[in-house]
Amino acid sequence: MGTRIDQDVVVVGGGPAGAAAAARLGRLGHRVLVLESERFPRFHIGESLLPLGDAVFRELGCRDRLAAAGFVQKYGARLVSPCGRRTVLFDFAEARHLELPWTFQVHRAEFDALLLEHAIACGATTVQGRARDYTVDGDGVAVDYEAADGARHTVRARALIDASGRSGFVARREGVRIDDHELRKAAVYAHFRGVETDPGRRGGDTRIVSLPRLGWMWFIPLKDGQTSVGAVLDLDDYRQQAKGEPAALFAAAVAAAPAAARLLAAAERLGEFRVESGFSYRAARYCGDRWFLAGDAGSFLDPVFSTGVLLALRSGLEAADAAAAAYLGRGRRRAAVLQRFDRRLQQRYWFVRRFVTGFYDPNTRDVFFAPRPLLGMTRAVTTVLAGGFDLGWLDRLRLQLFFLIGRLQARYDLVPRLAAATAGAGS
Repeated sequence: MGTRIDQDVVVVGGGPAGAAAAARLGRLGHRVLVLESERFPRFHIGESLLPLGDAVFRELGCRDRLAAAGFVQKYGARLVSPCGRRTVLFDFAEARHLELPWTFQVHRAEFDALLLEHAIACGATTVQGRARDYTVDGDGVAVDYEAADGARHTVRARALIDASGRSGFVARREGVRIDDHELRKAAVYAHFRGVETDPGRRGGDTRIVSLPRLGWMWFIPLKDGQTSVGAVLDLDDYRQQAKGEPAALFAAAVAAAPAAARLLAAAERLGEFRVESGFSYRAARYCGDRWFLAGDAGSFLDPVFSTGVLLALRSGLEAADAAAAAYLGRGRRRAAVLQRFDRRLQQRYWFVRRFVTGFYDPNTRDVFFAPRPLLGMTRAVTTVLAGGFDLGWLDRLRLQLFFLIGRLQARYDLVPRLAAATAGAGS
C-alpha cells in the first residue's frame, strides 16, 4: 500500500476517551485525526463524574474551561434504602489523594463537545465520518471511512486508537469483546424537572435508591433544574416486565421504592424514556498490532458507581501515551509498552468490577449500607468511589476486610440487613 503517512494517529470516536487521547497527542506535537460519526453536541448518558478525574482535566489543560461551564457540583453520593429510612453518605472529603473534594454533574452533550473542542484547540483535526474498515501493514494502518456526504476515503497513520464506544469498531473486528454475563442489566431513564433535592451544597450529590431484587435507581442533579433519573434492573426481569413499555416499567420501579416516589412526587418528565441493555463487557486484549482500545470501545461496567467517564478519560490518555511510545518514537521496547498498557486496563476492569458485583450481592450490599470506620475501611471504600482505582497495599488490605465482612454476612448478622428493613417498612 506504500509508505505515505497522512497522520501520526487516527482516533475513531470523539467522546471523552477519544477527545482525551487526541488532546494528549496534540499537546505532544503529533498529527492526530479524530473520526466522529455523530454531529456534536449530541445526547449521551453517564452524567456523573468522579473527583479524581480532576487530575486528568488538569493534565489535559481544560480544567478552567470545565469549571466555567456552570455544571452542578457533586460532593458525594448517598445510598438510600427503598423506604428511605436508611441512608448512607459517602462524602468525598473523606477520600484520600484528592486536591478537591468535589466534582461535576454534567450534561454530556455540552461536556463531550467541550472536550472535543479542547482537543481541536490542542492541534487535533476532526472529520465527521464513520470508520468502515482498516488494514495494517509493516509501517502503518489504513483506515477507510465514509464522510458525512457519503464519499469514501482512506487515511493512513502510524497507529489507530479505537474510542468508538459500544459499537467497538476494532474490538468486534478483532474478536476480542467478551460480554460479562454476570452483569446482564437494563436501564430505563429520562430527564426530569422538579425532582426534590437536598438543601445546600448536598443538592448536587448523586442519590442511589436501592430496589427490591437488587435493582437500583439513580438521581443525578444537573444544571438548569434538571435531574437525570434511571432505573437499573436485571436484564431477564426487564425482558419479562417491559413488554415494550419502558414508561410502565419505570413506574413499577418507582412504586417499589417509596423513597424514589417521594423524590419524584412533583417532578415533570422532559422528553421520552430511553433504554440501554446488556451494557457490561470487557476485552480479551486492549491492544494489538498498531491498534489500541480506549473507553467504552474496550470495556464498560454497570454504572452504579459512575466510573464510566473517568475510566474512559484515563484509558484515552494511556492509549495516547502507549501509541506515542510504541509507534511514534524508535519503538525499541514496543512489546513491553503494549504489554503494560493491556495489563493496566485488564487490572483496572477487574478491580472496579469487584465493587460492582459486590453491590449486587445482598450480603455485601448490607455492608455498603452499614459502613464501618474500622481500620480506615470506610475511607478506603470512599476513595474508590471517588475514582481511586490504583491504591496502595494498605488500602487494598482494608478493601479485603470490607469484602470479607460481606462474605461473613452471608452466615452471620454482622451488620443490619437491608432486606429485613425493607420488608419491615412494607416496601
